[in-house]
Amino acid sequence: MNDRTPLNRGPLTGLKVLDLTIALAGPMCTQRMGEMGAEIIKVEAPGGGDFSRYSTMAGITKFGDATTFITLNRNKRSLILDLKADAGREVLYRMVKDADVLVQNFRPRVASKLGIDYATLSRINPRLVYGSISGYGEDGPLKDRPGQDLLVQSFAGLTMNAGRSTELPHPSPLYMVDVSASHLLTEGVLAALVARGVTGRGQEIKVTMVSAIMEMQIQELTAYMSTEAAPTRSKSPQASIWMEPPYGIYQCTDGHLALAQVDLNVLSDVIGVPVLKTLKTSRPRQTDSKALMQWRDDIYDAVAEKLRTDTVAHWDELLTEHGLWCGRVNSYEAFLAHPQTQRYLTTMTHSKGGEYRTVAPAIRFSEQPAPDLRGSPRYGEHTREVLLEAGYSAAEVDRLMANKVAVAPSVDA
Repeated sequence: MNDRTPLNRGPLTGLKVLDLTIALAGPMCTQRMGEMGAEIIKVEAPGGGDFSRYSTMAGITKFGDATTFITLNRNKRSLILDLKADAGREVLYRMVKDADVLVQNFRPRVASKLGIDYATLSRINPRLVYGSISGYGEDGPLKDRPGQDLLVQSFAGLTMNAGRSTELPHPSPLYMVDVSASHLLTEGVLAALVARGVTGRGQEIKVTMVSAIMEMQIQELTAYMSTEAAPTRSKSPQASIWMEPPYGIYQCTDGHLALAQVDLNVLSDVIGVPVLKTLKTSRPRQTDSKALMQWRDDIYDAVAEKLRTDTVAHWDELLTEHGLWCGRVNSYEAFLAHPQTQRYLTTMTHSKGGEYRTVAPAIRFSEQPAPDLRGSPRYGEHTREVLLEAGYSAAEVDRLMANKVAVAPSVDA
């Protein structure tokens, strides 16, 4: 199968998506649509393109790109196009005429400065569905600040929801805001495509990383705004200040066990810690912050003292047998070796030759039980191919390349 071979028919087969995104949230959104069968043309800037090609995780690269890039850009073709040049924008305008979707994650006002904002492009193609992701939105005092995951987590209060009061705020090690924003934009684009089927018109969908992290915290934020006194971190290593103890992670003799929502009376009987029943009935008033923190710590300490006396396997089996929600805390090594995990992994082949393992599409369709997947494109790998398909003659393509409006790397690149 080469890059022009049709993929098996997913629910978005026949749709063309212009992908002007970089980093994580935008590329993950368009990759998801590509996995559903849409044709994705990734428009990259001259001089390096999507910075995730060279912005690595832990310095890891594969096939000349950061694994960050190959993870988020399968089922796409790469076109290098200078959108700062009038001729480059004219190429994009030509492609917009028969595109169904365009997705970008520029900072606010960049698209309008380039002349590729929704107002401009919808005049060219009124059926265009136009999606964008930004950090903080188009107005407000933070509108020009970088929408980076850790910074947004910190801004939105999430980092104060776990950990110890004596330690630093506790961020998620994952790019959780980016991933959530990617899902929100995908949902918005799909809804707009359904609406277009009724009205015949496209529309613009806007998602911000702040709105994404606020939706993720909808329970916590609503609880905070509804209570006289919000919970705070105490000295025990809490997984969440909003969940009643013993919610958290505990040391065993050979590893760690996570406890979710469990009834303290049942837990008391199962693990043999009678004081838990007493503690359950002596919860301080919500407004007595100091006493409440001590109460949480007393429960954590009582459970922790007992669980550290035996193995993870012992406690996991015993608690599960009695219907108490718990689970092993795995390393990546243990998680990826587990038989439950294998169905969610896939092996990809790269156009440079060679294979790599990665995560399989998360959404499965009965009409497309095993979607065809293509590895991420080399930088500018499809420039000539895409321009010819857009109706440019070979001579016109040569002229665009001679003028550096469009770029195609050497065959060996």
